Amino acid sequence: MLFKVANLDRLQALQGGLLYMNSVDYFAKLEGEAGAALRRDELENVYLKLSSGKRDGVVSELAFQVQGHDEIVLNPEAVMTLNLPRPETVMVYCLGSVSAGHDGQILGLDNGMLQFSERFKEFGTHVLRITNNVEFSKRLSHAIANHPHLYNSPFFEGGYGQVDYVDLSDYRGPIGLFRKPIEYAWQREYRLCFGAEPEALNNRGALELNIGDLSDITQITTVESFTSNPLALTKKSYRIAEGKPVQVSS
Repeated sequence: MLFKVANLDRLQALQGGLLYMNSVDYFAKLEGEAGAALRRDELENVYLKLSSGKRDGVVSELAFQVQGHDEIVLNPEAVMTLNLPRPETVMVYCLGSVSAGHDGQILGLDNGMLQFSERFKEFGTHVLRITNNVEFSKRLSHAIANHPHLYNSPFFEGGYGQVDYVDLSDYRGPIGLFRKPIEYAWQREYRLCFGAEPEALNNRGALELNIGDLSDITQITTVESFTSNPLALTKKSYRIAEGKPVQVSS
């Protein structure tokens, strides 16, 4: 299940087929807008984070060496980050999702019931739910493939998927576009990501991508009903028999 929380006018524009996409540079520097505290992430344009310290009994040190000079070991508080190339042209679109994580578990699922966070109300007044993910993907892929100024990159990790939430206070390694601080886990983010050359962007540095009318595969409701009414979920298991899925247990 994919969904988007925003004010009604923006969701009606999305239902008409408009994906208004901002860059990771925009989200890293965002301030002064409604909901900025929830949407801003200073690490948004960071691809890699390294730090000194002791982990699992192993002491790691950051050091650098300038040609012709001795190696310099940085102190334990040192943090080194590597930014994404051209972050102002790396565009992201953020949806919410209900799906199993890498551990096979659905965040917040309790006895078959899922309650959405009240904090979604800070994003807007309404919720748009995509009722046919396969068809949505087809229309999106068609629009991307036929746009002359969009590009792919290994930095995009495939260009779509669930966000992994990690404790960045003690984290070192790739952050990229699909890892965010654990405190944002309630947002259940699912991301779409690709590059857009400058000529594709509007005067605010955003991409306005039209993927065609979505009114046949979307529904809009109020965020109040979305957060007030728990969602009943049933997990089912299947095996493949003669090329077709056959349910084996509930």
